[in-house]
Amino acid sequence: MIKYEIIDDFTDTAPTEELLESLPQWRREQALRFKQEQGRKECALSYLLLEKMLGWQPEFVLGEHGKPYVKPPFRDEKIFFNLSHCKAAIACVVGDGEVGFDVERIGRYNERIARYCMSDEEVEQIVNAENPDAEFTVLWTKKEALLKLTGEGITDDMKTCLVSDRMNGVNIESVFNEEKGYAYSVAYYTNK
Repeated sequence: MIKYEIIDDFTDTAPTEELLESLPQWRREQALRFKQEQGRKECALSYLLLEKMLGWQPEFVLGEHGKPYVKPPFRDEKIFFNLSHCKAAIACVVGDGEVGFDVERIGRYNERIARYCMSDEEVEQIVNAENPDAEFTVLWTKKEALLKLTGEGITDDMKTCLVSDRMNGVNIESVFNEEKGYAYSVAYYTNK
């Protein structure tokens, strides 16, 4: 079972300094690595969203490839999660199995970048789309969600990852929010 939440309106949130003060020290240090205040705020809000979804303050345990998971207090189980944020939204997914999530603001399509990270078929799909900017972003979020799911992160195999054997037993759901200007994808295993 997985559940996820997206927040795409930051207007009613506390000031960044207050958010940072509410974080555990290690997460505050991580948020402060962002040079811009917006990045600090997104990092803080994404962690606080995870905390809200779990109902307790998590401690991360590193798994294979350094991908973190959390252990609930007083129970011997793993809860998997993934956080993502961009200037348009923050997101968190939790599940009882591995999960991957990516949210990206819709940007301008760049053919050079697309040819570097997309297959020829995907480039054609983007070029022929009604909204190439959105199509590129949706495909990108699918790839990144898949690679977060597997714990590999961005690899040299970006072009073929959506048609590789890594897709066996994987479901990827994607949404394009035209009104708010972002797309997201969540990836999870269907056979585990």
